[in-house]
Amino acid sequence: MSEDVAPGGLTDTLLAPVAVVDAAAWHDAMAGIPEALAGVAGRHPGGGPCRLTDFHIRRALNPPDGGAGVAPFAWSARTSRRALGLAAVRLLVAGQVRSPAQGVRAAVAQGTSWVRHQGRPLSGMDRWLGELPPAARAAVGADAVTWATRLWGAVDWTSFERAPLIGRDHWWDSPHSSLLALRGRADVRAGAVHLVTLSGSRRASVRTELSVVALVEALRSRDGIMPGRVVGWWPDSGHLVRVEVEPAVLKKGVEAVEAALRWGHVRAAA
Repeated sequence: MSEDVAPGGLTDTLLAPVAVVDAAAWHDAMAGIPEALAGVAGRHPGGGPCRLTDFHIRRALNPPDGGAGVAPFAWSARTSRRALGLAAVRLLVAGQVRSPAQGVRAAVAQGTSWVRHQGRPLSGMDRWLGELPPAARAAVGADAVTWATRLWGAVDWTSFERAPLIGRDHWWDSPHSSLLALRGRADVRAGAVHLVTLSGSRRASVRTELSVVALVEALRSRDGIMPGRVVGWWPDSGHLVRVEVEPAVLKKGVEAVEAALRWGHVRAAA
């Protein structure tokens, strides 16, 4: 399932040509998926609208022992490091800072400045950062610097003909049901290829989890363009797994979404 990432290996995987999929087979595979998902959402045991994320997919595929419930989300060093780290990498790629540490400091300073001056609608993370004492904020920044450094160092950012999108999660809102929205999380998007940073164990369900990213891209496409590859990467170990998108991947994605909708802890939409 996974392979070691040699120097340049992650970049090579992102830039490698994607497999060609038969257009007729792809069209047949897509037929009826939006309607089927809407039908399952209507029977969701929690009732009401739900916004399905990678967290829900992962938990549904790997249910906790003893049927434990889901703890309410709370901002922490662990839950904020991706957002701050991605902001830092965006600044690095744009040439606006010279190191991950500078990028994280700039991201934290921007968020806390908005809190002080009410310069825009504030995010929950901005408010949380603004309320932290300086020592705690420094600890949060240190965790984000580690995260950003690994991503920044693992990719040759000069190799892309067109600058990749960094940290742009995509949502698909069902046109057939106001009850359902799906999020496809990706940290780097380079054309038809999507990089997803992973944490935790190298679990058997990861290919199915990544298939949901491909499913969301396919559902969002307005011109029939097929997503080409989804790459999952564990920064801590350097291992990766690649999913070449084909009709069977769509089927896996649909099954994962259905499993998550049947799971009883999907959060209602805000």
